[in-house]
Amino acid sequence: MLPTGVAPPDTATQTPSAERAAENGSKTYRRPTLSEPYITEADDTLDTEIPRCTDFGDPPRLEVKRDRSLLVRTDGVDAGRVVSLAGAVLSIGRHPSNGLSLVDAGVSRFHARVEQTGHDYRVRDLGSRNGTYVQGRRVDLAELGDGDRLELGPSVGFRFVFTDGQHEQLLRQLYESSNRDALTGAFNRKHFDERLRTEVAYAARHDADLSLILFDLDHFKRVNDTLGHPAGDAVLRQVARLAEQTLRAEDVLARFGGEEFAVILRGTSAAGALRLAERLRATIAAVPVVVERRPVPVTISAGCAALDLAAGASAEVLLKAADAGLYAAKRAGRDRCATAGGKPR
Repeated sequence: MLPTGVAPPDTATQTPSAERAAENGSKTYRRPTLSEPYITEADDTLDTEIPRCTDFGDPPRLEVKRDRSLLVRTDGVDAGRVVSLAGAVLSIGRHPSNGLSLVDAGVSRFHARVEQTGHDYRVRDLGSRNGTYVQGRRVDLAELGDGDRLELGPSVGFRFVFTDGQHEQLLRQLYESSNRDALTGAFNRKHFDERLRTEVAYAARHDADLSLILFDLDHFKRVNDTLGHPAGDAVLRQVARLAEQTLRAEDVLARFGGEEFAVILRGTSAAGALRLAERLRATIAAVPVVVERRPVPVTISAGCAALDLAAGASAEVLLKAADAGLYAAKRAGRDRCATAGGKPR
């Protein structure tokens, strides 16, 4: 019972801890509601007050140094490919001597040229049959602005991009991750299949030479079984590296599957493919892989096929012929090269 005239405490606003604080004569702190800023009054025992902070402002802006000029492919099997415009001139066309060589029937042998003047870039048409276009307009000479569409003939497109090094690296990583084998760095099977169909169609239309090499590592399972999969991975990486060093820039090396690789050879006859396969075989055999200070000898067997000798101008027929050559090399004792129906070397 409370004495007469003493009001009961307001239990809705005073907590037990607040009651004890009042009895002790110390300051109390009320928890703010959700609609109030979370702030307390100054405490006599503190040197400073907690400031009221209602506007944090915009985050600091980082200066981005846009010093990279790029062409990014927007169509076909090479969509996403990044081409740096680091030099003063970049020639573009079907001929292999161009700085940017393209496999497309609608592109002329020497189609266009991108030129740099100071910090500015422009594209010049070189009398192409199907024209050069910027933002959909056919041009003989035109300035290129950031984000402009550059089209060469009816089906090849690029985006001109003016950006920084970090963004360039990201663009390259995106392209590599979608088209390259993560272990060896060679093109992956998806890219190979699309590229082979494109190359076969182009070669058939222009009556051009096209060859294919399929090769795989002899007795690769023994490496994995005796030395472990890390050793097998090291062997695959070295084989891919040596093959890349042996091939031309326009040749396409792909990891076909497991320990098997494929090489597309543009403008190469069956005899030329067999010579290159033999050079690949000799190069790989001459450099053993060192695993934990132990040399591991590596040999390959290779099968070659050419479009002019295949029974039909299709990617499937060319693959079947190269595969037949590969099995002929294996049946003859491995560590050799062969063509379908030909004598292993």
